[in-house]
Amino acid sequence: MARNPVRHNCAQPHQCSLDVRMQVLARSPLTKKLNPQQHRELDQHLTSWAWAAGDPILLAGEQAQGSYMVASGRARITRDTIDGREITVDIAAPGDVIGPLHTHSSPATDSAWAIETTCALYLPAEALAEVVDAYPQLALAIMRMQQDQLVRSRERETAQTTSTVEQRVAAALQHLDAK
Repeated sequence: MARNPVRHNCAQPHQCSLDVRMQVLARSPLTKKLNPQQHRELDQHLTSWAWAAGDPILLAGEQAQGSYMVASGRARITRDTIDGREITVDIAAPGDVIGPLHTHSSPATDSAWAIETTCALYLPAEALAEVVDAYPQLALAIMRMQQDQLVRSRERETAQTTSTVEQRVAAALQHLDAK
């Protein structure tokens, strides 16, 4: 599914209903511990975006001005290898975050491609510090998410030298099944 990296990002702003946005915030691991009033307050910082299947959501190396929380659809997260191949490192499902969770513009390390029509809630990087300050539960959830990602990364790295191909494929399928 390699794409032309010069291709224009086809994101379109669109209107998700308040009910849909609240459902996404209620089920996301990052925001599910916030109460409904806090979800409505957080929603003031968010905008909705959509992509068609195959469109780039984010390209590695480009300056990410914020991060996206998948509301519907799925996205394939990819990384380019040193020999020019593109590998899939994850699948983002509803509630997952795409892009760096930084309080300033920063380069994306991975690319994200819409697998199907995908809608996401966008949080600008500048608003992240304000939101984390207002909702410490969100800061804790972000730390947990990053710890989980680090553990999975270390497990994958260890599995490359200690597991058979069949075991690695089974682990990948289990992870994808959970999504």
